Order: sequence, then structure tokens, then C-alpha cells
Amino acid sequence: MKVRDFFQLISQHRPKMWIIVAAAALGVGETLLALAIPMATMNLVEEVAASSLQAATIVVIAAVFALQTTMSAFSVYSMSYVGQYIIRGLRSEVWGRIMRLPVAFFDRNHSGETMSRVTNDTNVIKDFIVGHVISFLGGIISILGGISILLWMDWRMTLLMLLAVPAALLILWPLGSRMFKISKKMQDETAMFQGDLGRVLTDIRLVKASVAEQTEQRQGKVRIQSLFKFGLQEAKIMSIVSPMMMTVMLIILVLLIGYGGVRVAQGDLSTGQLVAIILYMFQIVMPFTQMASFFTQFQKAMGASERLMELMAEPCEGIEKTLEKQEEKAASASKDYALNSKDISGRKPIVFQNVQFQYSEERAILQDVSFQAEAGQLTAIVGPSGAGKTTLFSLIERFYTPSSGEIYYGEHAVEQLPLDQWRKGIAYVSQESPIMAGSISHNLMYGLEPGQVDEQRMKEVLQQANLQQFIESLPKGLETEVGERGVMLSGGQRQRLAIARAMLREPHILLMDEATAHLDSESEKLVQEALNRLMKDRTTIVIAHRLSTIVNANKIIVVEQGTVTGQGTHAELLQTHKLYTKLAEQQFISDKAS
Repeated sequence: MKVRDFFQLISQHRPKMWIIVAAAALGVGETLLALAIPMATMNLVEEVAASSLQAATIVVIAAVFALQTTMSAFSVYSMSYVGQYIIRGLRSEVWGRIMRLPVAFFDRNHSGETMSRVTNDTNVIKDFIVGHVISFLGGIISILGGISILLWMDWRMTLLMLLAVPAALLILWPLGSRMFKISKKMQDETAMFQGDLGRVLTDIRLVKASVAEQTEQRQGKVRIQSLFKFGLQEAKIMSIVSPMMMTVMLIILVLLIGYGGVRVAQGDLSTGQLVAIILYMFQIVMPFTQMASFFTQFQKAMGASERLMELMAEPCEGIEKTLEKQEEKAASASKDYALNSKDISGRKPIVFQNVQFQYSEERAILQDVSFQAEAGQLTAIVGPSGAGKTTLFSLIERFYTPSSGEIYYGEHAVEQLPLDQWRKGIAYVSQESPIMAGSISHNLMYGLEPGQVDEQRMKEVLQQANLQQFIESLPKGLETEVGERGVMLSGGQRQRLAIARAMLREPHILLMDEATAHLDSESEKLVQEALNRLMKDRTTIVIAHRLSTIVNANKIIVVEQGTVTGQGTHAELLQTHKLYTKLAEQQFISDKAS
């Protein structure tokens, strides 16, 4: 990453320029007042030595100290505001980008690593801006101002002091790139550790049920040990930089005091001038030592920014990408129509036309898949595990894009339709319907705008989903917390909650991964009644695991090894399709035995 890229990233989210100018001006003012203190001290020393101390000198020194303290306070606050403002904008951009990344990105990356980029990496940048930028700018002014005044007071003493500059550069220059590499590795390791933490906490029940605590503890210790090693490597660099910088400055200071003492004895300098020179030396020494910290923190911020830039360079799904494809396809087809929510409503078939898809080049998941799910009818998909049934749903929801071929909704390719409008018209009810931590009300309304559903409609949906009696039995009703991933609810309650959520969305396309497969008979009956109400007059596609549940489907699609090998009704496939007949016979025997 280049320095220009870093500052370009920061400048995109800066506050109004006058705020930055004000913060810088306060920092400059504080530094200039600090530069006035040695001169005032020089006058004080000389007046005391001459036994002619004046009240005005004490008043001036006190006023300078008070004004400097006040400006310092405002400078720190204003720069903190600038830093927090920039990080807020940066985090908002990163968060927005994450929300628009395709599912394929999350397949490749651990959620904890992504979380680390939003939190840890932005914190590194914030600490750099808030804790080091103002002190660096003030330090530059302090060094330049101090050197200018010292040259005016005594150029010989100044040249002696400037011997520290090449010595400091020799220390800082080779260690900067090393700190950048170590910092980037440490940020990567932190992200991986956070990824492991998120994975374990998310599936803690699996961890405990599998008695895998020791395994995960060992893995955690490996990560922690790596973080420890990188932390020590950072400490090694700092342990070299800070002491050596301080040693160089102290050597120069000793030389100055010795040489200055000789000059005072010879009458070339006054005692007050020597005191002022030593104070200016401190005002120059301190910024130099802070610069060591500034450059190391800058390298860490550069490393963190590089990781953020990598994330923001990821291609995202969204309306912009969709519109580009829409324009290309509309131009090539010479069609002149505007695609909007009206094109996604109504009763239209879903058509797969020669669709192929693969997650990687090594293995194709779907090959030349073609079928049509008629509008307002029930279409079932059956086949052995790993045949590609769930992938079909992912393509319909546009989590992935076909490698070749096209999916149509009516006359429009689904990629031509605005992505958000398309997904709003789809509801997916699976065997393990995802539930968010929060209240029942929050889960019901998830994805809907406040006020979009009135109270009467809510009551109707709860009644249709067979949830009303359960909700009324709860002390807090709809505001009852469901726990992480809905662990406070039974399987049937989670399914009915997911169905109620789908009903509130009023989808025109319903995707179901046999939502009653793992329920007891009583829960299955309640859920099936709710599903029947939800499927009415909707284009419904079902992944079927039990053929008994789809014998009345309008069409059954048989998928084997990513290819459609049969289509028809239950009766037709029993007569014409060997695999379907075999599956039906196996399930008939299994049902009879149970």
C-alpha cells in the first residue's frame, strides 16, 4: 500500500475542512505558546540573577501556561472529533460494502475475520489519527521553531544539537518497513483468532456435544501464542527505537550542557540564555522521540488500511452491478422497457434454460439444467444428496450467478431485475429456518420497514401460522426474547415463526426445503396447515425428501448428479423413471416398517 492510497482513503471520510483547520490551528497555537516559554524563562532567570524580578514577567509566564493548557485541551478534543468522524465514515463504508458482498465471499472467509476488519483494523487507524497526528504536526512546528530560535540565539550550539538528526534517521529508516510487515501479520492473526472465536461461540452446542473443548482450546492456544510472538516482535522494534532515540538525544544534551557551561564561563552566553537553550533542546528532543512512535504507528495504520482496501475491492452484488447487466442485455436484445417492481409481481413461470454452475473449476455442480416451474403451481425437486437441489434455490435467490445459461421470470432474465425487488418477492422456508437473536416481533418484522404492517395484519398472520395461542401464553407476548439462533423456541415454533415472517412479506415465489421433515406429528400438523395457507396461489418450489409429501405436486423434477433426468407428475414418473420408482419403493417400505 502506498502512502497516497492511505491518505486518499482517510480523506474520503474527513469532516468539513474548517474543523480540520481549526484543530490544526489549535495545535499550532499550543506549540507556539510552548516555544514562548523558554524565552520567558530566560528573562525570569536573568531578572532573578540581577535581583530585579518584575511582577509582569511572572504574570506573562502564568498567562502563557494557562493559555497553552486551554488550547491544548481544545486541540485534543477537536482532533479526537476528527479521528472519530473519519472512523465513523470508514466503518460505515466497510459495513455497507459487507452488506452488499455476495454469498460467495462469505463462503471463502470466516465471519470473525471480517468482523476483525470492521473493529480491530479501524481501531488501529483511529488510534493513529487521534493519538499521533496532532502530536506529529505540533512536533514538526516545535522542532522548526526551536531550531530557528536557537540559530538566532547561538548558531554554534544549534549545529551541535542538529547532529541528532542523521543519527535518528539511521535508526528509524530500516525499522519502518519491518514494523509494517509485522503489523500486517499481527492484524491477520488477530482476524483469524477472532474468526475461530466466532465459529466456536456460534456452534458452542456442537462443541460441547462432541466433547471438542480440548481440541478448540488447543487451537486457541496456537492462535494466542502466534499473537504473543508478533507482539514480542513489535516490542523488539520499539525496544530498539525508543531507547536508541533517547540515548542519542541525551548524548547531545550532555554535550550541549558541557559546551554551554564553557561558553557561560567565557562570558559568550548568559545563564538565562543557557537555560533557554536547554529548554528548547527538550522541546526538540521530545518531538523526535515521539516521531519514532509516530512512524511505527503509521506503519501499523498502513497495514490495517491495506486489509480494509482489500475488502472494499471485493466485487459486490447490488443494483449497480445489476443495472450494468440490464443495460448490456437490453441493448443486445434491442428491447426498450423499464424493469421495476411491476415486472416482478403477478403470476409468471420460473424458467431454467441450459443452466450450468460450478463453485470451482474442478467440479461442476449443475450441468445443462432446463425446466419450468409454472406460475401459481407446486413444483417439487427430488434426487439423492449432493445432486444440486439446494444450489438451484441459491441460483433463484441470486446468491450465485450461473456459469452459463439463464434463469427467467416470465419474459425477463432474473439478472435484469433489480436485485432488492427480486428478493423481496421471494420467501424461503427451510428445515432449519434461521432465527435472529432478539424478540419474536423483531424476527417477524425482520427486513420490513417500521409501520409497513399494521396490527390487524399481524394478528391475521399469527392466526394463519398457528402461532396466536402460543404468543398469548407468553408473559411478554411478541416481545419475548428467542435467544441466539432461536434456541428458546422448539423446532415447530421456529418453523411457524418463519412461515409467519414469510406471510408478512406476501411473496409471489415460495421456496421450501421440506419444512416438516424433522418435526413430531403434532408440530408437523400445525406447520403443514400454515404451509398450505402460505402456498395458496403462489409459485411454489419444494425440495422433497419424503415423496409422500409431494404426490399431489403439479410437476416433479428429478435431479441426478447436477442434471435433470426426469419431469412429470408422480404417476408419470412411477411409470417412466427408474430412480424415482426406486426412491418411492424404498420410502414405501420404510414408512410401512415404521
